Amino acid sequence: MTEAKETRASAEEMKRVKRCWSLPPLQLGPGALAHLYASKNMTISFIVQEPNCSFPVHSHEPEEIVIVLEGERDAVVDGKLYRIKAGDILTVPSGARHGSHTYESGCKVIEIFAPPRLDLLARLEVAQSQQGR
Repeated sequence: MTEAKETRASAEEMKRVKRCWSLPPLQLGPGALAHLYASKNMTISFIVQEPNCSFPVHSHEPEEIVIVLEGERDAVVDGKLYRIKAGDILTVPSGARHGSHTYESGCKVIEIFAPPRLDLLARLEVAQSQQGR
């Protein structure tokens, strides 16, 4: 076996590594807290939804991939109901009408958007500026 030629990232280079649950929080609605991270081409949202929490049906241009980490929720996509639980992945097409509801367990999910969700990033910027007052 050959030795790796890569060198360890420096302390400065390690600044590109983030801890998902330590990212600044954004209250998405009652019972739903997100931690957002964005790159040039996508936004990722780490969400904790409390029990009996709903996201009303809505749509947006970015395509969305939902990955359930813990718990379960019902997801509505274009009028169809999907029960998704830990380990499930659901794709929401661009422009699709969708929403969700949790039950007794609540859930933790990762939502990935491409292109970026500029509306969520703008809300996060406003929330952070209000906290800085």
